Amino acid sequence: MGRSGVEAIYLIHHSHTDIGYTHDQPVVWDLHRRFLDLALDLCEREADRDDPAAFRWTVETTAVLQHWLRTASDRQVARFVELARSGRLEVTAMVANITPLYDTDQLIESLAFVRVLRDDLGVPVQSAMNSDVNGQNWPLVDVLLDLGITGFSMAINTHFGGALDPHPLAFHWQGPSGRSLLAWNGFSYGLARRLGIGRDARAFAEEWWPRLDAWLAAIGYPLPVLMLQVFDPFGDNGAPDPTLPAFIRAWNAASREPWLRLALPAEWWAVVARSADRLPRLRGDWTDFWNFGCGSSARETALNRQSRARLYLADAAWAALQALGGEDDPARCPPSDLRAAAHWALNLWDEHTWGADCAVREPENEDTVSQWIHKAACAYTARSLSLLLARDGVAELARRVERGPEDRLLLFNPLPWERVVAGPVPDPEPAAQRGRADDPTAARHFQDRALRRRQRWLRPTVVPAAGYAVVAATDLAGDEPPAVSTEAVVENHRHRLVFDTTRGGISGWFDRGLGRELVDGAAGWPLFGFVHERVVAGDHPWPRQLLWSPPASPLPPQRGWRPDWPAERRGPERVLAHRVERSPLGTRVVQRLQAPGVRELVQEVFLPAWADHIVCTATWQMTQETAPEATYLAFPLAVPAARVFFDVGGQAVEPEVDQLPGACRDYFTVQRWVALAGPEFGVLLACPTTPMVQLGDFTFARNQAVFRLARPLVLGWVTNNYWETNFRASQPGEVQASYWLLPYAGPFSEAAAHRFGAEAMIPVAFQHLGEPPVAGGRLPRRGTLLQLPAPPVLVLRLKPAATGEGVAVRLLNASDSPATARIGSALLTIRAAVRCDLVERPQAPLPVVAGAVVLDLPPRGLAVLHLDVSG
Repeated sequence: MGRSGVEAIYLIHHSHTDIGYTHDQPVVWDLHRRFLDLALDLCEREADRDDPAAFRWTVETTAVLQHWLRTASDRQVARFVELARSGRLEVTAMVANITPLYDTDQLIESLAFVRVLRDDLGVPVQSAMNSDVNGQNWPLVDVLLDLGITGFSMAINTHFGGALDPHPLAFHWQGPSGRSLLAWNGFSYGLARRLGIGRDARAFAEEWWPRLDAWLAAIGYPLPVLMLQVFDPFGDNGAPDPTLPAFIRAWNAASREPWLRLALPAEWWAVVARSADRLPRLRGDWTDFWNFGCGSSARETALNRQSRARLYLADAAWAALQALGGEDDPARCPPSDLRAAAHWALNLWDEHTWGADCAVREPENEDTVSQWIHKAACAYTARSLSLLLARDGVAELARRVERGPEDRLLLFNPLPWERVVAGPVPDPEPAAQRGRADDPTAARHFQDRALRRRQRWLRPTVVPAAGYAVVAATDLAGDEPPAVSTEAVVENHRHRLVFDTTRGGISGWFDRGLGRELVDGAAGWPLFGFVHERVVAGDHPWPRQLLWSPPASPLPPQRGWRPDWPAERRGPERVLAHRVERSPLGTRVVQRLQAPGVRELVQEVFLPAWADHIVCTATWQMTQETAPEATYLAFPLAVPAARVFFDVGGQAVEPEVDQLPGACRDYFTVQRWVALAGPEFGVLLACPTTPMVQLGDFTFARNQAVFRLARPLVLGWVTNNYWETNFRASQPGEVQASYWLLPYAGPFSEAAAHRFGAEAMIPVAFQHLGEPPVAGGRLPRRGTLLQLPAPPVLVLRLKPAATGEGVAVRLLNASDSPATARIGSALLTIRAAVRCDLVERPQAPLPVVAGAVVLDLPPRGLAVLHLDVSG
């Protein structure tokens, strides 16, 4: 066997943070509080020793540290800070072990605690790490670089997943901006224990190290050092292990090779940096294998995406109030505790731990049920608080706007371009407010109730960019019933759709603007066709192992996927009802279908009279089936010579072209949109509720080494219960998935895709004008609050500044060319501007000329501005 040349192993000791899995979530938080207390004791016990075995501890995620700080005494905090400054303890930057459900702005928001660590506590933060998960969205590179992070490590768990190729690998991860971050494609954090480190020196020396050494030699591992992470023998959510120093001292004293060091991540990265010229530079998305599990909770995942959009809207409204309010105005500042709680819940839903380790094998186990309720509470808490914050922000803004006796609603648009809005709104008449004269604000939240109430219809109305418009009663229509028919062919100014009235879906789509038929009739599925998929298990005792089975040994690394798994896929059996509803707002086609595997499948297609896109929404009832199954909505599109792109958060990714070697090519997590782009035309597909897609074919578990688009087919992957551990075994109840489709002429434009995706995702808010106006200055009936840049420069967020004074604007140049961002005064006046880092620490003042600030952004560059703004 060959020798690798590895002389030393750096052992990074930490507790793996599963928020759930081994214990109920409240117990996990308290366990990690105890672990930190114990780690301080162990670090101090060996504070006078500086040998390689001296106890050192890594805080893997800041979420557990934030929880500890809420109850720690001043003495404990002082001990913690001293150990961190002296190099016996290190805090890494990531809030949790996260999924690619985080978009770029959510990543930045989740990393805000880095400012507290550096500025308030004086704790250095140089490294970032995630463990267990299999990948991260590409923009993370630039976010970490802008935060001053020098190295990012992943401890890949290939159970139902996969690592980059080769594995392990240190490399320069080139981000969208072209800058690079040192990265580590590492072994599972549990491998060291399996090899015998910390428990069986003979097994490690005689059996496992020779095998590992030979593997490293075989892949041409370039470094003289190797990093392995190590945790307590208990496993996930385990305590610091006080026996590790003795094991390491005994090993090193015996002059065994390689020598071992209990290290911190910063030490590891310093050693790697000395050999940086040996490392490859790799560009692309670290596309994740694990996130298909979010399909086991499709309803809550959709809720969380909607909550994130509402928090974007809420922040924009509260930013305006920050500028408009006086010092004594109680509505001037947002309730920061509620905002923090909303984002905390939002981030914890998108964290990687869904539930108990026994959730799939024992779905009725009390641990399973308890942990699911705690996990689901994150999504529903984010829903509730985002509704509260958005409603209060827009309602308080509405109270500052002029209105006449016939004015009924205020429409608020947080996006930087004007939008046309139409559709149903709850009845805004004063009788429907259910408020009291002495308490005018409590009634506003009744509008958020998901009740089937009497509605009015808003006619197409233009809402100014980053602004608002008042709607009079004359702009609202009653709830007159639409004209109803049953024909199979419907059309509007742009589209001609042919519906299959026997089996469901759309069999033909002629786009007048392009002069083309857009349904690929040879795909085997109609457009917006429902597909139920199941594993044909026969008498197999555990059918999920037909998809993946555990390798016999951890070395050499293997994935375990079984691409030849037996699948059965079926569409609806028949159409139970087909209904066409026409109104001045557009045409809605509703099909009720009998379909396998689900109950009450209803599919709606809406063709708005004022816009060129179409909206496809499907709703069905899932059963309590625990056998492995999945559901899809198919979009076979006739786009010749198509390339495909998808959005990972202000960044277009082309599969294979923009992916790291060995990253997942079977399925993809999408933030806002997918594009099938031909040389002459294409189709944009926005997915505001459902993040998972497969592209070109049904490809789950194929373990494709190379992605090739088999045909221009987008499969919206709505639900599955294929995971075999902590995700849900079944998800009974209603599931809804919505997709917006827009054909376009000419070459693909990433800027246009981002704009379309934002319109599908970010709502226009409405607020009744029944509350008494605020005395004093009034805003006009319509207007723009600030002039904000439009794509390719994306406004990731407009928010009240972290300092409580002024507003902050997060920007991203979502293009590969330099761009200029201009923010100008409108109803709000910009008095001063400061360039900040991502956590809003001031860097340099910017000139304000004629009420505007101009900033040049490099390709894919991020920026944060602090604006002093007045009303």
